[in-house]
Amino acid sequence: MNKFIFFIALVCTNFLWAAEVTINVDKAKSVAAFDLAVGSEVTLESPIPEQAGPAVYMGKATMPNGATSYQMFLQKSSEKFLFFKASDVDMGSNKVQSILNPYEQAGGTCTGYAIFGFLTQSHLSGFSGTGLLAKKLSDEKGRTTLLVDNINEYYLTPQHRYSIQGILNKYGKQFGFACKTYKYETYQKLKGRVIGQVNSGMPVLVSFNIGPNMYRSPFELKLVNDSAAIDQRLWLPRREGERNSGGHTVVAAAAFEYNNKSYLIMLDSDWTEPRVWDMEAFLNDPKTVTNEIELTVCK
Repeated sequence: MNKFIFFIALVCTNFLWAAEVTINVDKAKSVAAFDLAVGSEVTLESPIPEQAGPAVYMGKATMPNGATSYQMFLQKSSEKFLFFKASDVDMGSNKVQSILNPYEQAGGTCTGYAIFGFLTQSHLSGFSGTGLLAKKLSDEKGRTTLLVDNINEYYLTPQHRYSIQGILNKYGKQFGFACKTYKYETYQKLKGRVIGQVNSGMPVLVSFNIGPNMYRSPFELKLVNDSAAIDQRLWLPRREGERNSGGHTVVAAAAFEYNNKSYLIMLDSDWTEPRVWDMEAFLNDPKTVTNEIELTVCK
């Protein structure tokens, strides 16, 4: 009898785990060619109560090879950033915004990986240019070659060593874009540049110096129906008085508003899932060394 009860429980558990989640769009936000972009207000419908309810859409996490890994939502009731397996969510006919699920970096090569993430996110965002970037990213050989070249150009090639804009200008001649770099003394100007760029559909490379300590995500990151834990830590720009512990580069891929505050979806190659930055808490702190933050944008 006990074995029979266990079998029934296992079947029921598996059935619930595989249950399809659907969405109702309450207030869509459009970005570029996406009619359901990061920041759209939705309601999740699921037979599992803890997975249902109002949420903010956080995008379709997409691997460098184009495969969808997760559909991402900020659940309002729990204030958790939920990663649903893509196969478990029916997004209907909406054209949803893609957010790169980045490669995890090997060693201290964050900027090389960030440049690759920036180029790949640009492609996922709909950038076409000369068509050569899409061709380069269309197979594993091309993606690997581009990643290795990004690392070599930034860390080893004398002509472009440690120059993000120099490297991107080289690629721009091939792929059909031009880039500019900005630094700002004030948070409001920095915010305007980043929000304006990502809301046009294109990412921003963000370089900065870190302090000795890491920070925690403003929302708990959770894989739905998976016991694996996600690292909740973040690298952020250093504060005044903190030791300069080295440089770091990430990619701002999208922005959204929640409870009258601005947030960014960030790609940090220290991890394989997108992250969230609270712009007000992380960048508008009077002690943040704003003028060390370098923004690179292309179009």
